[in-house]
Amino acid sequence: MANILIIDDDPIYSDMLRERLLREGHFATVHLGPFGGTAAAAQPNLELIILDVFMPGLDGPDLLAVMRKRKTAKRAKVIFMSSMDAEPLRELAERHHADGSIPKSAPRSEILEYVARVLASTTSAASTASTNGGPGRNTEET
Repeated sequence: MANILIIDDDPIYSDMLRERLLREGHFATVHLGPFGGTAAAAQPNLELIILDVFMPGLDGPDLLAVMRKRKTAKRAKVIFMSSMDAEPLRELAERHHADGSIPKSAPRSEILEYVARVLASTTSAASTASTNGGPGRNTEET
């Protein structure tokens, strides 16, 4: 299965997500907070980064820009994840050329299905899936 990195400042949510991904057969690691995220993303064979949007000191979109500038994790796909509503999150992901987005409030099974779809798709197809009503649309903020 896939090698996935979760970068999030919420230890409870990120550990829950990591456990779910492990049960699905993925290799998943957590990096708490944005600082050091670029180094964490430099691991070989990294396929997906699930990146929290709102983190203290450096938000997800800015961290993604730093990773791209340094060419860290250049092959890894990126999914923005946040407690914000689905539509603004999708728009933010598009603006920053992430491969997809999903609200943290989406049902866990939906998150796992979305991760699988992004991993199985090309970058452009993943963005299209997010644009065309990916999971979590019209989901209330938690």
